[in-house]
Amino acid sequence: MSQITHANPPTLQDPILRVTYEPSPPTFTIRDVVSAIMVSNTPQFRVTIHSPPPPEDRARLVQAKERRNLLYRLGFSVVIAIPSFIIGVVFMSLVSPRNPTRKFLTESLWMGNASRIQWSLFFLATPVMFHSAGSFHKRSLKEIRALWGRGSRTPLWKRFLRFGSMNMLVRAFLPRLFTTQLSSI
Repeated sequence: MSQITHANPPTLQDPILRVTYEPSPPTFTIRDVVSAIMVSNTPQFRVTIHSPPPPEDRARLVQAKERRNLLYRLGFSVVIAIPSFIIGVVFMSLVSPRNPTRKFLTESLWMGNASRIQWSLFFLATPVMFHSAGSFHKRSLKEIRALWGRGSRTPLWKRFLRFGSMNMLVRAFLPRLFTTQLSSI
């Protein structure tokens, strides 16, 4: 079988034999390779020809992975939102201003005017900002590089007209949302 160009032998971790060959019909075809494997003295193999999955199946796998990733990010945001809501809204609205715990939490932690509650909300909101909304940041930076980078074919005057997308909008809006939330307390 001099027409076989490459063969990866099977192992216990990967029990698939991969063979690359150059067919020369009618003397040497895939049927010759399959019959040679089946009649060998080694343990009996079940021979099938692998064909790569169609693009639709790969697209479904990518979409499922993206949905799972979004679900994890949403779950993380919800888990962080619960203590943020309890600390920032419920505790500050329902607890009396004369309560010693509330007085302690509304005092400044370091120099400046930021209270312990504001710092705790900052530390809770920061992972949400960078982890859960990280996909918006990555996509918007890619868009900026594609539009304003060295290899951009877009004329300069059109760059100002095309600048922006939903990713850029979310990226621009999220810091203001967190700043407004923290400063309103």
